[in-house]
Amino acid sequence: MFKRFSKKTAHLLAAGCLMAGMATTAQAAELRFVHAYPTASQHHKNVLWFTEQVSEKTDGEVTFRIFPSAQIMPINQELPAILSGQVSMTYSIAPVVASVEPLWGIFDLPFLFDIKVDDTSLGRKFFESEKGGGILAKAMEKRGFKLISIAPTDYPSSFYLTDSNAIETMDDLKGLKIRIAGGRIGQLAGEAYGYSPIAIAGAELVPALSQGVVDGGILPPLYAYDNKLPVKGLTIAPFAWVGLTPIIMSLAEFEALTEDQQQVMLDTGKELGARALAIVEERTAKGLKALEDEGATVVILSDEDTPAWQAKAKPVWDAFVEENGEDARIMLEEAIALRSE
Repeated sequence: MFKRFSKKTAHLLAAGCLMAGMATTAQAAELRFVHAYPTASQHHKNVLWFTEQVSEKTDGEVTFRIFPSAQIMPINQELPAILSGQVSMTYSIAPVVASVEPLWGIFDLPFLFDIKVDDTSLGRKFFESEKGGGILAKAMEKRGFKLISIAPTDYPSSFYLTDSNAIETMDDLKGLKIRIAGGRIGQLAGEAYGYSPIAIAGAELVPALSQGVVDGGILPPLYAYDNKLPVKGLTIAPFAWVGLTPIIMSLAEFEALTEDQQQVMLDTGKELGARALAIVEERTAKGLKALEDEGATVVILSDEDTPAWQAKAKPVWDAFVEENGEDARIMLEEAIALRSE
């Protein structure tokens, strides 16, 4: 026997079914993930691992379309594209993000992060600290972004020379022409340590090194090795983590996910951060060994020498705080405090 409903009840049931259907649809999301790195790079491998994990943990409710190798746009257009709704998320790099949120310039500061070749735990502590990565996350939310993960693919930048005489003391730097990516912090660091900083784009780096336009550069080791740069004298030291790579998402699209899906994204981002650092440790050790085998001189700055280099950097740190305010001061003090634990 069928039960007869009134028109009003039928309308309410229909509306309820429609809302239920909308809720079901809202739980499924396909996110457009763009990045500028080749498919053979560690960046792309990290993206594949992250997206596969998220899709699996959400039972296929959250899926991804990945566009690598700057297929859709160059890296400096990715963040504006997120805000305009063209794409959902990206695997960016600190200098690009700093052009939107200057607090990311903290990774430019010389010798702030005392990272060892075989121990990157200080970086992880800072990324996961409320006074470190937490401040960066809140700053990004104010600008319409969600910080999902900080997942480095290389060790901090160090000194690389075309000459086989690697830098061993600060005096060895004086008078040298050193390539930097650009920015005021890079210029101030040159003044502090006595070298001439010359801003050169990445695409022009090899000719500049080969033709003697510069004597060397401040470069990350895996980048130097993977790109077969013509460098012979390497001084491995945590000078600056300019090549730091965060995963950043549209805040609006993140908030459109269910609470469970959001938590999966953040938990998986945290797992990726730890995994990425472990890979950096392993690959850096292998890369430096390979460079030595190919005839490069490799010097690793000792723990005893590091404090003198840090002391020289203090005016650069102070300038960053002066330019960026209280949040910059808190992050700086947090990095120093974590270093002494």
